[in-house]
Amino acid sequence: MATSKASTQPPGEALSPKHEAFVQAYVSRGMNGTKAYRAVYPSIKSDDVAGAAAARLLGNVRVQARIAEIMRAGAERAEVTVEQVVRELKLIGFSDIRKVVSWRNELVTRTEKGEDGEPVPMPRVTIVDADKISDEAAAAVAEVSQTVNGALRVKMHDKHAALVSLGRHLGLFTDHVKVDAVYGISEEPMSAEEWKKQYVKEG
Repeated sequence: MATSKASTQPPGEALSPKHEAFVQAYVSRGMNGTKAYRAVYPSIKSDDVAGAAAARLLGNVRVQARIAEIMRAGAERAEVTVEQVVRELKLIGFSDIRKVVSWRNELVTRTEKGEDGEPVPMPRVTIVDADKISDEAAAAVAEVSQTVNGALRVKMHDKHAALVSLGRHLGLFTDHVKVDAVYGISEEPMSAEEWKKQYVKEG
C-alpha cells in the first residue's frame, strides 16, 4: 500500500531531497529512524551505523520541524486533536480492571459418596455486562474472547505503555544530557569505518 507524502512545506525552508526522503520514510515506518535511514541509504547494511546517522538527522531542528508538520497535517486530516489522544491515554493508563471484571471466593460444599463435606472456598469470576459497563471502562478493554470450552478471557490495553506515552507528552520524563560535541548534518551516509572511529573506543 502506497504512502502519500505531505504536500505542505515551509517556503524557503525546504529540506534537501535526501533529508525529505528520510523524514517521509521515518513517518511511514512507525518513527523508526534506523529503518528510515536504511530505506533512503540502502548501501548502509549495519543497523548500528544507520541508527547513529538517523539520530544525528533527528537532532536537526529543520528535520524535527518537518516531522512535526507532517504529523500535524495527518492529525488534521484524521480530525484528531491532542486533547482527544491525551484523554484516551488517560483512560487506559488509569483504568481499573475491577470496573470490568469482579472476582470473589464463595463457600461451596462438596459432596462425596452421598455425604456433604466441609465448605471450601471456590473462586468466582464475573464479567460486567456490556450494557452496564461505563464508556470509560470499556475504552480500556482491548479484547473479550471465549475459548471452545466456554472460558472467558478479558484483555486490557497496556497501562504501562499508555502511562509512558502520556508522561512523555507532559514532559514528566526528561533526560538531562549534556552535549559537548556538535555534529554537522551531511548528505553522504557515514561509512562503517567513520562510525567505528567516532563511536567505538579501543581498549
